Amino acid sequence: MSDLSQRFFEQWPRDSWRNRSILVAVSGGADSVALLRLLADRADPATRNKLVVVHFNHRLRGSASDEDAAFVEALAAKLELATCFEAASSGWVQEAVGGQGLEANARGMRYAFFERVAREVEARYLVTAHHRDDQIETVLHRILRGTGIAGLGGIQTAREWLPGVGLVRPLLSFSRHEIVQYLRSIDQPWREDTSNATDAFTRNRIRNQLLPHLRDAYGDHVDDALFRLGRQANDCQEVIDLQVQELLDTAVKTSTFGRSVVVRKLEKVHPYLVRELFVRIWTDQNWPRQEMTQLHWERLSNLAKSDDLTATDTMPGNIRVFRDEDVLVLRMLG
Repeated sequence: MSDLSQRFFEQWPRDSWRNRSILVAVSGGADSVALLRLLADRADPATRNKLVVVHFNHRLRGSASDEDAAFVEALAAKLELATCFEAASSGWVQEAVGGQGLEANARGMRYAFFERVAREVEARYLVTAHHRDDQIETVLHRILRGTGIAGLGGIQTAREWLPGVGLVRPLLSFSRHEIVQYLRSIDQPWREDTSNATDAFTRNRIRNQLLPHLRDAYGDHVDDALFRLGRQANDCQEVIDLQVQELLDTAVKTSTFGRSVVVRKLEKVHPYLVRELFVRIWTDQNWPRQEMTQLHWERLSNLAKSDDLTATDTMPGNIRVFRDEDVLVLRMLG
């Protein structure tokens, strides 16, 4: 067993996923091919029957995208694994980009497909091949874009994706270099996505321009520092989440129209935690957050701390907020 394989199964022991239906997202690139080989090569016959290779063809690179799909299909057949494939409509780029951007739309279609398959096969896990380099790029990207503690944490190793379905990224602590070395050690080819070499997307510019510059200027430890920062931010967010959950249990009531917050229970709570409480309420209620800025969260916190017992405000998405003496009421209008 290779060093990478041994470390992989120490972090995600086979007993934690054997005999459970698992979707393995495989693009054909080195990362996902390595993930598939690691899982398939260690799976016993019963577990192997529950591995399902899922591949979404975005049709962004013409015939190369079709060749990726054919490669994944051939690899899955060689490993005797079940597959589920889907391709985007040929004109989706012109029709669907809108204001979200190409990458966001592509990801949305891909995960919608994964969700359909997960429900069909009653999957317990969706496993993706995000790795250490992806995490470093994500943390740096979010720093540049502007983010809070949660965003600074980057990609999570595991989280609930759908009710009863976990999203797991067991390669997150492994570098791309380690992954490529592993594939070479087992003589396993993979597909190269030539679009990764272009600087059309922000992530590519971070990977191809910014990170190499930072390494040249400040040393290779830049990668370690960013990766460590992401882990520390995740640890901080876990503590914050526990405190916010306690506030939800003691200070927030749910009704048919929305939520109400007993403001006297927030008197000694730090404003940052109060803002995080409102972020959690918005998330739980599935209220739109795209236009909610730091200023909006601060306004909500100020309303909860205000001495004005009749204060009112309206948040983006037509969320009405008003004080009713000791209670702050939040409801979506219309």
